[in-house]
Order: sequence, then structure tokens, then C-alpha cells
Amino acid sequence: MMDDPNTLVVDMRNRYESEVGHFENALCPEAETFKELLPLAAGMLSGQEDKKILLYCTGGIRCEKAGAFLQKKGFPHVFQLEGGIINYALQVREQQLPSRFLGKNFVFDERLGERIGEEIISACHQCGKPSDRHVNCANQKCHELFIQCTSCAEQYQGCCKPDCVSSNIQLIY
Repeated sequence: MMDDPNTLVVDMRNRYESEVGHFENALCPEAETFKELLPLAAGMLSGQEDKKILLYCTGGIRCEKAGAFLQKKGFPHVFQLEGGIINYALQVREQQLPSRFLGKNFVFDERLGERIGEEIISACHQCGKPSDRHVNCANQKCHELFIQCTSCAEQYQGCCKPDCVSSNIQLIY
């Protein structure tokens, strides 16, 4: 379906998830939350109601809701990747298939990412060097999720900005 020029592939995950990994040529709305994502995706697709829409997300749950939302908005041909990226990656490994997913799949456990493609498609938010290493700021008052390379982690003691390093807050680095 991805090879069909009449198909649009849409990432139904938040910006920080698609930043480190997504399918080739996917539309990736720049949303911080799922609530923001639905109207953004509908807006991006506006005027293309005749196309097939292929949705994907981490495990498939968000696509269920997004698919129903888009159908109500006038998109009759909405499909989803069954089992999401997790199931896709499993099938690619088990069947030794070429992967069309670039980079990492963001996961919601202590790993914060599962490598699927070998590419690093994102950059350290501090120095701009290639990195797909998500961390939470070591300053507990901040705790912002961001991408940080190992060099910047050392330089900034695991913090997202110099203010977080210099504050009197206990760091969890």
C-alpha cells in the first residue's frame, strides 16, 4: 500500500516520537500531544479525501481513535498498520524483510527507544550532532524530555540547558 501513489502515510505519534524514527515519506504532524495531533493530521490531509490514508503508531491503539476521527471528517479510505510499529518490526526481523522504517521507535519504558533502522535521523538538541538518544533532564524540577548526545550529557551533566545545571536542585545524573 505504501508504494501506491494514491496512498498517504501518516504518523499518528507525537513530534518527539517521530523525530527519532518514522516510515519513509510519512507525513509527521508536529504535535506535542495526541489531542493536538488529530486536528493537525486532518488539516494536513484536507483536500485529499479521495486518497487512501495509511495510519501508523507505536502499537496500534492511537490509530483506532484517529481512524474513526478522520472518517468522521470525510476521509472514507482510512487504513492502519495492524499492531503498529512494534508488530511491523517483529515481522521484519522474523521474516528477514527489508525495513521501510527509518531510525528508532520511541517506546514508553526506561529504554525510550528501540532501534529498527540503522539510520540516525535526528540530532542532539544542544550541539546538533547526529543523535537519537532521548533523555529526561537531570534537573528534577525540569525533567524535560529531549535528545542529547553523550558528549553533551557529560558537558551539561545530563541537563537540557545551563540554567538547569547551575540551579541548586539535586541532579539525578
